[in-house]
Amino acid sequence: MGPSMKFPRITAIVAAVAVCAGLALAYAARPDSYGADAASDPTVTSLPRRQAGVADLTEYPWQVQLATRADGNALALLQADAIGQVRLDFSDRSMRFSGGANTLSMDYRIDGARIVSAHGDAGFAMTLAGTSQERPLAMDDLLSAHLRPPFDYWLEGSGAGQRLYLTGADGTRFVLQTRDAAYGAKGEDVSLEAEAGLRACTTGCSPNLPRPDCLSVRKLRWVKYMPQPASDWFLLPRHAFDGRRPEGQRRQLLSTRHYPSLTGKSCSLGIYVIATATDFDQLPRVEAQGNTISATVPPPAQR
Repeated sequence: MGPSMKFPRITAIVAAVAVCAGLALAYAARPDSYGADAASDPTVTSLPRRQAGVADLTEYPWQVQLATRADGNALALLQADAIGQVRLDFSDRSMRFSGGANTLSMDYRIDGARIVSAHGDAGFAMTLAGTSQERPLAMDDLLSAHLRPPFDYWLEGSGAGQRLYLTGADGTRFVLQTRDAAYGAKGEDVSLEAEAGLRACTTGCSPNLPRPDCLSVRKLRWVKYMPQPASDWFLLPRHAFDGRRPEGQRRQLLSTRHYPSLTGKSCSLGIYVIATATDFDQLPRVEAQGNTISATVPPPAQR
């Protein structure tokens, strides 16, 4: 092939590349793309920041989505992934980070636009649970190093989809979402007593024939730190549990968060997300009273 045949082909290739590049730039400038400029496009609006009181902080449980050092570099181990999440829970008096091997907690108070220690210069105290796993220990080390009050804070959005922003005294920044965000509604903490063994049932929306894939459970309430029956026994199919599945062959205490149906179907029992599952024979000072169990174990935090 002579030179006269090569140059037109090269010219065509250059022209095609130029067209593709132009299209890419045009796409990046679209308001719904990552390259959108909120300042130049009036249709792109950011959610207004708002301050929050104790009631706002305690209304939902939180989990860390993004964690960055003061220089902008990510603290990857503290960011949510498929393995685990760093959780933050507020009570009226304390804030507690968990997700590693231990829990770090601090009594706090609101001071204008800041969350400060309720005890002057005192920071976070950490429990001393041991483990041989490196990942949770490394998470503990990072949290200990980067949780530095006071925190500048604000909220964006509302309801289950809102976000909480915390910036510590050392510049570390945490962006948190509610742990209910993935389900689009506020959940309810529910403690369940699950009997050993599976039952056959047709509960729920499944059209399948009855099969032994359901648990016999009842709700529990907490009286002086002891669980007591709060409902009659009812059947729950195991597919009603999202994430971790209960062990059907053992009698267990299930700490769950219950969400209404995502599909809106009246036949749905909603979704139960298990936070912890504890065998009853492992509970301290268990007193068996027929099928009623009393145990000295801390109740789930009320939200």
